[in-house]
Amino acid sequence: MEFSIGIAGKPNAGKSTLFSSLTETVVAIGDYPFTTVETNKGVAYMKEKCPHTEIGKECSPRRGRCINGTRYIPVEVMDVPGLIEGASQGKGMGNQFMDSLREASAIINLISPVSGDKKIMSTEEITREAEEVEREIFLWFSARFGNDWERFSKKVSHLSIPNEEKILQKASFFGISLKDVRRILSITKMNDNVSIWGDDEIMEFTRSVLTIIRPIKRVVNKGDLLDNTEEIRKKGFHVISADYELSLFRAFRSGIIRDMDSIEASEKASPKQREALEKIRTAYYSGRIERVSDLMESIVKKDLQKIVVYPVYDENKWTDKEGNVLPDAFLMDQGDTAEDLAFRVHTDIGNGFIRAVNGRTKMILGRSYILKDNDVIRIVAKS
Repeated sequence: MEFSIGIAGKPNAGKSTLFSSLTETVVAIGDYPFTTVETNKGVAYMKEKCPHTEIGKECSPRRGRCINGTRYIPVEVMDVPGLIEGASQGKGMGNQFMDSLREASAIINLISPVSGDKKIMSTEEITREAEEVEREIFLWFSARFGNDWERFSKKVSHLSIPNEEKILQKASFFGISLKDVRRILSITKMNDNVSIWGDDEIMEFTRSVLTIIRPIKRVVNKGDLLDNTEEIRKKGFHVISADYELSLFRAFRSGIIRDMDSIEASEKASPKQREALEKIRTAYYSGRIERVSDLMESIVKKDLQKIVVYPVYDENKWTDKEGNVLPDAFLMDQGDTAEDLAFRVHTDIGNGFIRAVNGRTKMILGRSYILKDNDVIRIVAKS
């Protein structure tokens, strides 16, 4: 997959429970340190209204699925083992765990509001908990990015290339592009002359990467135990309950609820189960707790600024060559063009680009057409 979301946090934050509920898989879950001893990878889903509802024909997703007009678009997630103080120096297998985070396009910093002595933390304590995890992440990335900086800066100082290209030679460690480097420099107003950068500039650039390009999302788990969720959200946190989500997933698999969205009990549910489901439904509909599917959408569409585009071969029937309706749903960057979509479909399609066609309006589009969310697009290319 083209990008992934990492789940990080201290031991016992509920990462494996969240991972299981997101990916609909069962991994080791336990109330003791380092239940997860290596990074788990799986597929979660972001929900979108499927365009097939506009033409009255069922779609045939090549990846993911579509249920009752809701398209489930796959997104890779990683469950990273718990980070401890000193992880940035390699403690607690810190190097291995941090290196996994290097692959993530965004990071969920998952915080448990329950302290070691089982007391509920205050908002200030939750904030400090989040900052401690992020400090370890920033320090590790900054140390790797800034390693042997003096020799690097001397080497590139003699190169007759723009300064952002010099920075990219080091910043490629983050897996970012030249466009990303330019964006950071324009937003932060940092001096782009690497020869005068010191520890402060290296840390500022690192923080910018992990804020602007590969954002860290603060998420408080176990919201079902909290009374101050509104206060916590005002501090910029999302509030979820991985336990609730995993319970719903298990109830759905057992046929106790009809679907994950409405949380409607089936005839198989016992009175006690109906009571439990009503408690969960009330927590969600009151707005106290956010659904993890909404959290995923927020990360993908707001933080990573992705849009969904459906490439087709036939702009009238919205099918591929085999007649499958809307088989592909691509997550593209905001600002991507029709030509970018062509290259995403296949390099030969991109190289042979002639024109694009809007599946809704049937208008002819040039290579510089800026894609819009939920577009249905046909690419016409030289064969």
